[in-house]
Amino acid sequence: MRSPLTVNANTTQSFTRRTCLTTLILTTLLTSGLNARQRTVIVLTHNWRIKQLDADKPDIEALMRQAASPDKTWLPARMPAQVHDILLEHGKIPDPHIGKNAAESAWVGQKDWAYLCKFPGPPKSDGPVFLRFGGLDTLATVYLNGTKIGDFNNMYREYAVDVRDHLAPKGDDNVLLIIFASPMRFIDQVQRPDRLKSLSKAKWLRKCHSDFSSYLGARPNFVKVGVFRDIVLDVPGSSWIEDLWARPSLSQDFKSAKIKVSVQLAGAAAELNWVLIDPSGKEIKSGKARKSAKPRNFSITVETPKLWWPRTHGPQNLYRLEVNLKSKKDRLDSRTVSFGLRDVKPVLKDPKTGENRFRFDINGQPIFMRGACWAPLEGMTHCWDRRRAARLLDLLEHAQMNVLRIWGEGHIPPQEFYEECDRRGIFIWQDFMFGYNMHPSGIPEFDNNCRAEIQGMIRSLRNHPCILLWAGGNENHMGWNFSRGTNPDIGLELFHKIMPQAVEKLDPDRLFHASSPYGGPVPNWPLEGDWHDYTTLKFSPEASVPLFVSEVGRASAPSLSSMKLFLSDEDLWPEGYSPAIHTPGRAAWPPMWQYRSVGGSWNKVGPVGDYCDPAGPADLIRVLGMAHGEYLRDRVERERRGVPDGEPDGSRRCWGNMIWRLNDSWPIIYWSAIDYYLEPKIPYYFLRRAYHPILISFERTNDRIAVWVVNDSPEPVSGKLQVRRLRFDGKNRGKIETEVEIRPGQAKRCLLTTDLGPIYLRDEFLHATFGQRDATFLLIGERYLHLPKPKLTARRLGDKIEISTNLFARTVTIEAPGVTGAVFEDNFFDLVPGQKRTIELIYPADLEALTITALNADPVQLESD
Repeated sequence: MRSPLTVNANTTQSFTRRTCLTTLILTTLLTSGLNARQRTVIVLTHNWRIKQLDADKPDIEALMRQAASPDKTWLPARMPAQVHDILLEHGKIPDPHIGKNAAESAWVGQKDWAYLCKFPGPPKSDGPVFLRFGGLDTLATVYLNGTKIGDFNNMYREYAVDVRDHLAPKGDDNVLLIIFASPMRFIDQVQRPDRLKSLSKAKWLRKCHSDFSSYLGARPNFVKVGVFRDIVLDVPGSSWIEDLWARPSLSQDFKSAKIKVSVQLAGAAAELNWVLIDPSGKEIKSGKARKSAKPRNFSITVETPKLWWPRTHGPQNLYRLEVNLKSKKDRLDSRTVSFGLRDVKPVLKDPKTGENRFRFDINGQPIFMRGACWAPLEGMTHCWDRRRAARLLDLLEHAQMNVLRIWGEGHIPPQEFYEECDRRGIFIWQDFMFGYNMHPSGIPEFDNNCRAEIQGMIRSLRNHPCILLWAGGNENHMGWNFSRGTNPDIGLELFHKIMPQAVEKLDPDRLFHASSPYGGPVPNWPLEGDWHDYTTLKFSPEASVPLFVSEVGRASAPSLSSMKLFLSDEDLWPEGYSPAIHTPGRAAWPPMWQYRSVGGSWNKVGPVGDYCDPAGPADLIRVLGMAHGEYLRDRVERERRGVPDGEPDGSRRCWGNMIWRLNDSWPIIYWSAIDYYLEPKIPYYFLRRAYHPILISFERTNDRIAVWVVNDSPEPVSGKLQVRRLRFDGKNRGKIETEVEIRPGQAKRCLLTTDLGPIYLRDEFLHATFGQRDATFLLIGERYLHLPKPKLTARRLGDKIEISTNLFARTVTIEAPGVTGAVFEDNFFDLVPGQKRTIELIYPADLEALTITALNADPVQLESD
């Protein structure tokens, strides 16, 4: 007997998160000759309106009557869209990205909102009719044709409701009404038990943690509300596929693979057949199963498998498994899953020394992970921007990264993002969505909600070869420890029982890591697990070379062209402003820079004292960016060398570095490598050079300077390493060289510069070359150097420019006047006397005007050919 109403979150675990439902073979509603038994999916994008509600107990009958003829208080919209998106489109709020405008939109999260949609009924079906909600933010009560069909309270879950018995009669429109309650009111009304009084009330709501603070850039916060993923009408017919899991494993010699396949079915019994397609598109295996409604499990063996590798080490071979359900001659449903054949082995102890490690061996090869943390794409909305995401992934690749951490205080990207990372070979360190500090685990309702969320997330992502590991969240145990000085004694069930049990049950082949960071006598301990860089605020013992750095960085500003997009000229540099510091601890930037920074940003800048005092905004941007970039360079290089300065080489301690963070959600002054307008900041180019697979690195101790070569490519390298001692005017004061051979994954101290004699700190530098790579090394802060004035020469060569210098040119800079978002092959680099470099213009390639300058050189203007 059919129940009058079925609300089922489990049936949507891997459905609507697949944006545009790309993993299903879809049919189109109302196509003539449509087989009524075949699955039909309709995405509800049109005929939507929203309205602000005046009371927290809306009159549903009155709202339903208004659906027939909405007045002007109902704003038309196309879904998905959140309230702020729609208000901005209709001119109801000022652009929150500019100045202090975000504060003028803070009221939105304090109000209730109604979303209204009219849609025609679906075709006749032998089975249920589901309304599936891919992303509701967050407290939503849903009505269909005046009947309440569900209460939902978790933006990270997908929900499904069987509405077959609640549809309008044939020929009439259906009316879908969603009431979003104020998140701020919910939080105000939370009653915390005494044992949990120390936790923020926002922890009781399963909503993006960063919405409730200014940390991403909007003051005082930016609490979003509304629909941010597709809402679909799903008519599966008599039988359908609920879930498809391909679980591959490789033999020890990687010469064969076994794929265990699990197919979860629903509805009536049906025949199942499948086909396996290799990366070249060739069908290599097929099979079928007898008619049944039970789950199907079978195995497929592949000989001589084509392996999936991260982008830095090999091709991204993807196999496809297509599964079809049939009844006689009718195809009822189809599902396709792509997956890669790769082996990921976490190495937590060094097999030779027994020391702690946090390393990943991929297909038998140790690989140094280099990458970044991913902040939400846009601070104003949780709706996905495909083109923006693609640009960021392009820039990630250009920076020579191979891993990305999805930060646990943001939101979960859609399925298409992970598919793209599969294709690009970008590993994903996946946090569960639990933000700073502990959470109120131990309350049954909260735990059950979290358990369903975690299980759904695992099911939806486990087929992706890009998923490297699961982590419990961001700075959970560490946050508690930072504020109290002790390890947490509440909320442990969530991270140490609910999460690991879910991973063990649903994805047992991947590592679960309790939080980021986690490990050791305190949660942020550099010699166990992963580590976050708080060295701007604290002295951290043993932290010069941690095992794995999952957050590192310093604060810096966007380019001048980007800054002008969100600050007025007066805010950018008030008349008469001086950045001189006369009082200890004062932030040495203008007031609006302070307003458009967060988290005590001035306390998190790099060593700005090494640079000359800025005379204007461009100078200050350069100082902050250089300090940020040189800090990243020095830390990344030391971590890639793998041992603290001066210690013997041979066993690399560190096997991963991820910066905090790749991108900005708002125009802001903070730790990103790429600003909100998608322009790489100064530190981006330092990072790109430091992440090159073949690295030349200088190591300085009190008594010596050594030169290392690090090989994080998949092939051995060999050649001549040469080091010269040069004056800034080009005079050669000495040279040493040696032949070196470096294995994949090896870091080797190759030369000591002692034979070059004493080096003048202010007048000389070191320059090393190895193959096509080169590196310079200055011995003292930039402000103390005795730099000559070189003559830069530059010319256009199509989509490239050639730059040379007669004397040492400090920080050669390529700019595109009036252009925001320009990307170059390299930038902000030193040129040694007589050196010539050719730099490609990456984006846009047709830049018409360029300016090339250096700290100690006059600018050169170039026009397009």
